[in-house]
Amino acid sequence: MRRNRGLLLSLSTCLTVVFIVLNTRSSTDLLRPAIAAEKRSALKEQKASRADDRWITRNQTHRYVTPSLAELRDLPYKHKHVLMLTRIPGAGAELIVLILQRLQGYNAFKHIRLPPGDRGLLSNLRQELMVEEITNIIRQEAIPLTFDGDVRFLNFSEFGRQGPTFISLVRNPLKPRIWQRHRKGEEKALYHGAIPYFCGQDPRCTERNNTWAMERAKTNVIRWYPVVGILDYMEESLNALAVEFPYFFKGAIRVYDHFRPREKHPPISSAALKLRVKDTASRKMLAQEVDFYHWLKSRLLNKTFNNG
Repeated sequence: MRRNRGLLLSLSTCLTVVFIVLNTRSSTDLLRPAIAAEKRSALKEQKASRADDRWITRNQTHRYVTPSLAELRDLPYKHKHVLMLTRIPGAGAELIVLILQRLQGYNAFKHIRLPPGDRGLLSNLRQELMVEEITNIIRQEAIPLTFDGDVRFLNFSEFGRQGPTFISLVRNPLKPRIWQRHRKGEEKALYHGAIPYFCGQDPRCTERNNTWAMERAKTNVIRWYPVVGILDYMEESLNALAVEFPYFFKGAIRVYDHFRPREKHPPISSAALKLRVKDTASRKMLAQEVDFYHWLKSRLLNKTFNNG
């Protein structure tokens, strides 16, 4: 009797397990179509969402946010949207300043004139202070910006700062007629050359006929000055500036047309020219200035102004 009860209990347990298994498979089979339908619906929604995203991407207006100088990590050594005009006395730089002042509203930039200086060499401390002053202005003002001031070339990289892009204007040292505004009593100034202003703040830059100074000036021009204009080739200079910096110099020729001299100056006689040159420096002392001028002229007219 006990053996029969054990067999009945085992049989009952087996039947129960078989029933549960069969019931589970049946439930799974019933749910499988619903699960498949749910998956298909989710895939359709996902595809539709992706299609919407692609449509939005194609049709949205892209906006680019330029980080401030303080947020940038690896800065280029010069800022193309900040210009610094190296003013060389007697070379017509005030004409460039006048054009920039007229164009700043038209081209939506701001021109800043730095306080007057002595155009001499700056000590290391004064150089650092000048770099910090200009850097702070750039941080506070909305770019693009242009500057001009009585300061020779200043290497911002030496002080760990991003420098502006430099531009300038020179003239033939053997034709020392200066651009001047017709004011009564305004004294004419002779053009003494450009090399010291491009060379920078080293005392050797002030030495006449110094080969090192001329080579340093050329190096700085190539690296920092995409365009150095020539007063005797003003239209070519402004065209070069407009090509390199359209956001600053668009319309420069139009503005220049209002200021260009309508009458040509009478030619200077060779005797007067020799006297002028003799009064400022000997022809021998001007030899490197002449070479430097012709190098800059070739660079401009051969359209190599963007090799920096």
